[in-house]
Amino acid sequence: MAITAQEPMTEVKALLNDPDGNIYPDARVIPFMQKAYRELQTKMMLNGLPVLKESSVDIPVAAGTLLLGDGSGLPTDFIYPIELHERVSGSTDRYEEMKELAWEGDYIPSDRLLYWNWREEEVKFAGATTPREVRIRYMKGLARITGVGSNIAVNNAVSFLATRTASLAARFLGSNPTRADALDGDAGMALSDLLGILVKRDQGLGIRRRVNRYRR
Repeated sequence: MAITAQEPMTEVKALLNDPDGNIYPDARVIPFMQKAYRELQTKMMLNGLPVLKESSVDIPVAAGTLLLGDGSGLPTDFIYPIELHERVSGSTDRYEEMKELAWEGDYIPSDRLLYWNWREEEVKFAGATTPREVRIRYMKGLARITGVGSNIAVNNAVSFLATRTASLAARFLGSNPTRADALDGDAGMALSDLLGILVKRDQGLGIRRRVNRYRR
């Protein structure tokens, strides 16, 4: 079953002793949950976790094309590339892996792209003399949390999102640094447990769960 932002939001209100949302209404708290979600995304990317890995659809690359960038071929959730593969445009041939270079290089274009590099937030090519199709394996970004109905794409993330969001709300809305510090401690534990679960799952191993605790 899909998890929405409503689930951690309910916990946020309980942690802040505001079950009806009179002091911390959803509209004011959602931006803090979005910040917590982006923090989680960064930690997951640093750990190379597969929940953020994606493969693109076939991307047509016209002859002479020198780059793919924002608004010109890259997926909308694209963060950075991992691998690129190419084949003849419109064919059913197997994709061939391209080689990543530190720089595009200075060589005569051929009928294949052959090489790529990631620079200036763009995938750079030296160009090919024939139309090609490219498939990109890449790290993607998590969709924004814009309201309580927004989907949470990371399973088991509720505890971290709730405690970290509550901490931010307590600090910046409630001017309560003591509660914020206590909640940050629990958020750190929840994040550690979550990353441990995701890493172990990636490795196909079991994990010994830590007992959760909550400070008041």
